[in-house]
Amino acid sequence: MKNRNILILPIMLLLFNNIIAQETVSVKEKSWYVPDYVKAQFAGNIGLFSVGAGYQLFDKVLSSELLYGFVPKSASKAENIHLITIKNTFPIYRKKIGENLTITPIAGIATTLDIGTTSFTTLPSKYPEGYYVPTAVHFTLFGGVMVHKDFKKPKIFKGVDFYVELGTVETYLWYALATEEVDLVDVFSTSIGVNFYF
Repeated sequence: MKNRNILILPIMLLLFNNIIAQETVSVKEKSWYVPDYVKAQFAGNIGLFSVGAGYQLFDKVLSSELLYGFVPKSASKAENIHLITIKNTFPIYRKKIGENLTITPIAGIATTLDIGTTSFTTLPSKYPEGYYVPTAVHFTLFGGVMVHKDFKKPKIFKGVDFYVELGTVETYLWYALATEEVDLVDVFSTSIGVNFYF
């Protein structure tokens, strides 16, 4: 009986050790809801400054981000503007240009909701029906180029993207195509940004 108890103790310790080891591994794995990267962008029709987080989806065929953008009074010449954007970016192809560098042409579309006080999603009753289109939601089309760098010895971040984009808002594009008063070159704007990967 004593011999059996002596054998049970190491077996229990071995099982307990395996359970602890499995828990440690699962803690290190990233949960599905944890973003793949954080982002900061300057300009680009989604705020003078915007920040947020993103996910790489479908084996990195799509990057989808949720961003908060801000335009201060000094830039808007009116009131502070607050924007919420869902931005979807598609890499066209990837080309390695060095041991840790990759260059990627990109294109995409963003949907932006202006959560300020001067915009509306439904026409206010003071206007006749069909007088104005909703001003709170806009779609931005963009294209650009991104350079990705992997870090050899990551501490906090595994890698970083730097990108430049050229884009326009759908209403700007419509005015440029529908009227002669707005030139096509005037409706495009550039943006720069950075993504930090976990």
